[in-house]
Amino acid sequence: MQEQTGSGDREELPELQDIKVRGRSLRTWGISAAAVLLAISAAFGGLKKAEAEVPQVAAGTAIDAGQFEVTIQRVVVVKDLKPLFQPDEGGALIAVVTKLKVTDDTGVSPPSDLIRLIGVPGIKDTDPPVGTTNLRDATRNPVLTPGYGEDVAYVWKLPKANSLPADVNLTVQHYEHIEESLLDSHEKWMPDAVAAESNVKVKDNRK
Repeated sequence: MQEQTGSGDREELPELQDIKVRGRSLRTWGISAAAVLLAISAAFGGLKKAEAEVPQVAAGTAIDAGQFEVTIQRVVVVKDLKPLFQPDEGGALIAVVTKLKVTDDTGVSPPSDLIRLIGVPGIKDTDPPVGTTNLRDATRNPVLTPGYGEDVAYVWKLPKANSLPADVNLTVQHYEHIEESLLDSHEKWMPDAVAAESNVKVKDNRK
């Protein structure tokens, strides 16, 4: 039996990594907590959140939307656009006028999900327009010619003509080119992210 000395010898403390809580070492608990934090971070954009922020673009600036080059020109409210579009009783029409250019080599009609109005009373953020028209010859849902810029209006119904927003927020959808091959090669464009956001003043053209 070892005799105690007068030097105050004490039992050595365990190393930090050897301390156990509920049967697991602190090191194991630390790794688990770090993994949970990374998972939560990834779910909300993670470390790349800053890179994923949507650009704020002013009207008149060209936006790269993949399949299209989009320039928001103006937002106007009108009584109607007969014979193409008419509002419901007591309402009006709101139109986002764009310059659209197809970057692909195939003509296509303006997609209904290209533009979305955000936070406009009476219009849900997910509501598609009632239709599109070009300003050149008032064709409804026109087919765009590749490489040629066309003035195209996206039109929604406003339920109350006496309650107009002073300005609107809107988003422009980006499309990604995808090549698929099952039996033979197939190419298509698919929406992948919002390309840009814009805040535009509303012009009242009901007179």
